[in-house]
Amino acid sequence: MKNSLQFKLGLVTKSVFKKMNAELVQEGIPVLAEQLPILMVVYFQEHTMTQQDIANVLQKDKAGIQRSVQTLHKDGFLKIESDIEDKRKNMVSLTPSGKFVCERIQALVIAFDNQVMEHFTEEERKTFIGFLDRVAAVIEK
Repeated sequence: MKNSLQFKLGLVTKSVFKKMNAELVQEGIPVLAEQLPILMVVYFQEHTMTQQDIANVLQKDKAGIQRSVQTLHKDGFLKIESDIEDKRKNMVSLTPSGKFVCERIQALVIAFDNQVMEHFTEEERKTFIGFLDRVAAVIEK
């Protein structure tokens, strides 16, 4: 069981999030690693998104995204506005603080990635990423 795909990926994911959370705290960024995907999806979009759009991109349930969006809104990183055409929809965009934090987070993510990947040759990196892509593709079938 300890060599199963689920166990190994779970351990790696837990370790990555733990390390990233520690680095975010050290940098004074009041965001959890689990919230980073939401910020980054909004950051890289050219237009405002609905909470459902974010959930679709991240393949997460809308309720979980909604909770994180509300937290990031309270913390001043996201702006939430009602859709002009459909008042049931909330449009989400970054605040200036959110943009600033995303730029800092990008630098941290790149540094973290480099810190881990420096222990692998270029060929090993390509193979590793290729294996992860293949695992994802197999599971998505």
